Amino acid sequence: SLMFMGSVLTSRGEIAQSTIKALAAAYGNIGYMGPGLALLAFGEEAAVPVALIFCFENIMHFAIAPMMMALSGDEKTTPLRLALGVVRKIVLHPFIIATTLGVGAAYIGFRPPVPVERFLEYLSRAAAPCALFAMGVTLALRPLNRVPHEMVPIAALKLILHPLLCYVVLSWIGNFSETWVFSAVLLAALPTATNVFVIAQQYGVWVQRASASVLITTCLSVVTVTGLLYLIRHNILAPDLFP
Repeated sequence: SLMFMGSVLTSRGEIAQSTIKALAAAYGNIGYMGPGLALLAFGEEAAVPVALIFCFENIMHFAIAPMMMALSGDEKTTPLRLALGVVRKIVLHPFIIATTLGVGAAYIGFRPPVPVERFLEYLSRAAAPCALFAMGVTLALRPLNRVPHEMVPIAALKLILHPLLCYVVLSWIGNFSETWVFSAVLLAALPTATNVFVIAQQYGVWVQRASASVLITTCLSVVTVTGLLYLIRHNILAPDLFP
């Protein structure tokens, strides 16, 4: 959806703004909410699908977002230099570097010295509260007098269409286990991730409304996610639409 929205817009400023909008409608809170909800609802069998979804979705978003932002730049340059600039911004993006270092350290079994490991653990625990605090400050400094009109389609796409599309596609392309299907649908139904606000703030694009999208979809998800879990737990939602 990010590539499609970027290709049909002529204004590069609109490309940057639409990238954040698309992230708000597609990037769910799979890191903070996903594992806890999935493991609680479906047990330890949900650990593998949740981990795979987390890794692949983050890799995709952290690569596409800087690429689209690079394409939305105002500077005029040749296609080759633009392509090299896009690759450089993707490779040197802090999220990509951190993910690569983390995966590499886990693969080789690297363990830092105890003081360093403890310091990194403290930083990791502070990441989510700091992001939420920054988002809250943004909302407090620029309070919403009304719900922006963009929030209605974003909330509908994120909380309804996204899990519905995931459910239909997984049922159509293969005979997956019940736990895998419902874990994927649950993660697709989660509200907009706080990382969307972090990315918007990093590039200075659509910051206030990005924070509003996190707040509004999170509030609405209390109803939508609870309803989805009710349908799953009471066997109202079939594990396969096309058995």
